[in-house]
Amino acid sequence: TTLGKPISIPASQYWDGDDGSWSTFRVQVGTPAQQVRLLPASDQSSTWLVTPEALATCSDKAETCEDDRGYFYRRNQSSTWDQHGSFELSTFVEAPVGLTGVGLYGFETLQLGWEGDGLPLLTHQVVAGMYTENFYLGSLSLNPRPMNFTDFNDPLPSLMQSLKNMSTPIPSTSWSYTAGSYNLSPKVFGSLTIGGYDSTRFMANNVTFPFGADISLDFQVAIQTITTDVASTPLLKSGIVAYIDTLIAHIWLPLEACKLFEDTFDLVWDNKTELYLMNDTTHNALLAKNPNITFKVGPQVTGDSVSIVLPYWNFYQTAKPPFINSTLLYFPLKRAQNESQYLLGRTFLQSAYLSANYDRDTFSLSQALYPASSVAQNIVPIFPEVATTNITGPQGTGKGKSSTLAPGAIAGIVIGVAAIICIVSVAIFSIYRRKK
Repeated sequence: TTLGKPISIPASQYWDGDDGSWSTFRVQVGTPAQQVRLLPASDQSSTWLVTPEALATCSDKAETCEDDRGYFYRRNQSSTWDQHGSFELSTFVEAPVGLTGVGLYGFETLQLGWEGDGLPLLTHQVVAGMYTENFYLGSLSLNPRPMNFTDFNDPLPSLMQSLKNMSTPIPSTSWSYTAGSYNLSPKVFGSLTIGGYDSTRFMANNVTFPFGADISLDFQVAIQTITTDVASTPLLKSGIVAYIDTLIAHIWLPLEACKLFEDTFDLVWDNKTELYLMNDTTHNALLAKNPNITFKVGPQVTGDSVSIVLPYWNFYQTAKPPFINSTLLYFPLKRAQNESQYLLGRTFLQSAYLSANYDRDTFSLSQALYPASSVAQNIVPIFPEVATTNITGPQGTGKGKSSTLAPGAIAGIVIGVAAIICIVSVAIFSIYRRKK
């Protein structure tokens, strides 16, 4: 169809990461094609790829380093690599929490999915080869805005814009994502849809979030309250503004809120690792309580809101080298020192479904669902035109019914208009006769 077709990128069916176990997605890079496993990058206009130089960061386990980091991209083995130069990675959201790095930027062929998935192949896409420990896994660009290396006079099309420009395009530069869960039984892989959404993966609601005023901070939300069903005391005393970022694993909250988490769940902060490490006693006690933690989020600190319920399985992850020196269980909450560090990462997105609409500068958040593997996807396109009342998709994102009226509705309108014209004509004729 000329309206376009959304793309569901298959999960790699691996669980990757040094700060937890995260569902990655299948992509091929270069010529001949090299398989890689990537996270989604909600705020990036370039795709980041881990290079063999990363071996220097995992010398104690060199034999497994490449697989642990989702496979390396070897630019010297690709005939389509076109090098541009080294630049700082664009980390406007991540830098405040210490996540920065340098990338060797260039152009390369990208194919969504792996061999046999039948997904699009795109040439001359902006990529960055990187090997920093701060970003352990590579990531797939989802921001449709153009990339600029040195100035704004030479914008380079993003991956999303390239997909929109194909002969069989995606319906829009929208996308939808939920992180899945390693700790569920059975495990549920993440879901990533380009140009649409998967209606089996969320509960719809009526709340629309506008993008932040700063284009580097699109996914701005107000956390109105945080509560738990195992305590009467709220875990957040007053509303704050936070940012959602798929490249960050943790939830970053004010110190005062973290102290309330500590008191409620018997957490102990480790100054050396700057993590809430958990021993078996703490973990087993929390498993027995099985608390739910509810984040009430909205466009403003008061008013419309969506409640995202995070069960305890969202909150135990395994950290391993090089993130920390040994493999340990921890609670993925971090102490923020200022407002720029208030962040909701993949821990939150295990239970939240995020859907972005760049045609309207809005996004939606919904409670994520975890369908059984026997449940087929239901991929629905997001079109750029203005939508009528939404029924099947997250509100305000152009999902569900389009603005085109059904034939029956059109017929009804035509008959109604004709009737009005007749009534007005008769009235005018009567007035005219009286005057005569």
